[in-house]
Amino acid sequence: MNKLLVLFLSALFAQISSSSMSLDQSYTNNLNSSGEKLTLTSEKTNFKETGRYSEVKDLCHKFALKYPREIACKVMGLTSEKREIFYLISSKKGALTPEINVRKKLPIVFIIAGTHAGEIDGKDASLMKLRELLENKGSDNPLNTMTLVWIPVFNVDGHEHRGRFQRPNQEGPFEQGERTTARRINLNRDWMLAQTPEMKSMLNLINQWNPAVTIDLHVTDGLRFRHDVSLTVAPEFGGETELTQSAKTLLKQTLTSLEQMGHHPLGFYPRLLDKEDPKAGLILDIDTPRNSHTYAAIRNRIGILVEDYAWESYPLRVKTCLDTLGVLLNTIASQSQDILKAESKTDELSKSKGGSLYSLDFEVDIPPTKSQSKMVDILGYKYEILNPAPIVGGRQISYNLKVEEIWHTPFYDDVQPSKQSVITLPDSGYLVPLAWVDLVKPYLDLHGLSYKVLKANTLNMNVQAIRVQPEDVVFESSSFQGRQMTYISGQWSPHNTAIQKGSIFVPINQTKSNLVVHLLEPKGPDSMSAWGIFNTAYEISDYLANHRAFELVRWMNEDEHKIKELYGEELFNQIPQLKSEYERKMQVDESFRFDPQARLNFWISVLPQQDPSLNLYPIFRTQSNAFK
Repeated sequence: MNKLLVLFLSALFAQISSSSMSLDQSYTNNLNSSGEKLTLTSEKTNFKETGRYSEVKDLCHKFALKYPREIACKVMGLTSEKREIFYLISSKKGALTPEINVRKKLPIVFIIAGTHAGEIDGKDASLMKLRELLENKGSDNPLNTMTLVWIPVFNVDGHEHRGRFQRPNQEGPFEQGERTTARRINLNRDWMLAQTPEMKSMLNLINQWNPAVTIDLHVTDGLRFRHDVSLTVAPEFGGETELTQSAKTLLKQTLTSLEQMGHHPLGFYPRLLDKEDPKAGLILDIDTPRNSHTYAAIRNRIGILVEDYAWESYPLRVKTCLDTLGVLLNTIASQSQDILKAESKTDELSKSKGGSLYSLDFEVDIPPTKSQSKMVDILGYKYEILNPAPIVGGRQISYNLKVEEIWHTPFYDDVQPSKQSVITLPDSGYLVPLAWVDLVKPYLDLHGLSYKVLKANTLNMNVQAIRVQPEDVVFESSSFQGRQMTYISGQWSPHNTAIQKGSIFVPINQTKSNLVVHLLEPKGPDSMSAWGIFNTAYEISDYLANHRAFELVRWMNEDEHKIKELYGEELFNQIPQLKSEYERKMQVDESFRFDPQARLNFWISVLPQQDPSLNLYPIFRTQSNAFK
């Protein structure tokens, strides 16, 4: 090699090495040699402000440099605007990789903050809690028995798009981030669809670590009351008994501990039956898998939604969040073996769900009279219902925040499966035809689902399919998360089809069977079909002209042999019976008699379909064990 080139490369490598050392050294030099706490902007400003995202990056590196055996600072992925999403792994046992955790059998807890970047209490509280745990040398430190994965800000772009007026229903900090990402997607509605690079990175991390519990930190949307935090756990209903009980036990102990500390927690998210009259009743929120805590539940894990009270001052909100995190982590640590046992049992039960009844969605049953409902006491304020309200008119509520009041109000929490969502699962699984594989496979991979690519053609296969009627397809008139939600009705029925090589078989009996069902059953509230992924299956692409339809009807009634030439002897032989049925309907059904389109459709509906795949749901079910 040329000597000059050797000298040049040596100098270059030395410069790179020196730069890397200088970068690490700069962080090391910034550590206070006296051991003083690494202080946040929020603390420096008496919680009037919260720091920029650069502070998260800075602290991530500083924690890792100060506690190299207990902390790893990592990048999860990039946002839409190409910002890095930092996260921290913490363990007193040095379990800083998924592989070590598997060997040590430590429970893993995810703490996610800044999903809605205006609701930023969780960022400051989680960083303060992490600092506290790292400094804690006591035997009761949760880091002694668990691995904690911290995502201080999930929605980084939203965090940096700051402004003073972006959370009008919230007290402080001085500037807040945006609720949505730079692409205007709400991350806490994106857990199933994963449209964003942020969520794709998160699901990849979830698949790597398989957390036993996920804690998602938020702030309420503005209802006026005096409870400083509400907690929702999942599964709370609909899940396997042991896991549901484990989640409820965790919630109950957490609420008790918070009350003993002087807090006023609620064990549910308060949703008003009448938004202008809190005393009319509260109704339990039914969240679907698009939300973080419910998504955790359909993975057979525990999800916890923490909502600080928006109208509390920012210093008190951070304190409440800090206390709530501390109680949750201590409670999870004390119950971790029971939680892991319940989750393991649920995983095993998930492998044998084929052929069982399954509820895709739930609803709250509201009794006909108020006297039949459960009553709860809510710490509220005196309020007045103005009707008509001054200035603007209409019916409005006005709170008197100087007068405290107890709301003795009905609470509706009788959750039942919605009847239209109860299905019988296939014995074996689902078939994704080759034409749809490129669309479906990325979702299976994102959620870590098992499937098999078929290596041979099958010419005649008996499957189950759904053929919907045009009136049974309902498209939402406005978009949600940039998608057009779509709801279809119809029953699975026998169907014969050819299955091409390269199609996919997705078994129902696997650990994440709940996820399989919620993605591929069209009646699921967050199925691919509900999110509009399969909308082309329900769109008419070719039409039978009215004049041609009328011509065919006349031939069926006036020149039957032309029908025989066009459609064959089988249809030709049916015509006498069709004429008899038509005459009967004309005599007994007045609405039919006076509806020309219905009369035309009667005849046209018996003709072979000109568009055979129209309104055919593009995923099939199979009862066969041939693909296992």
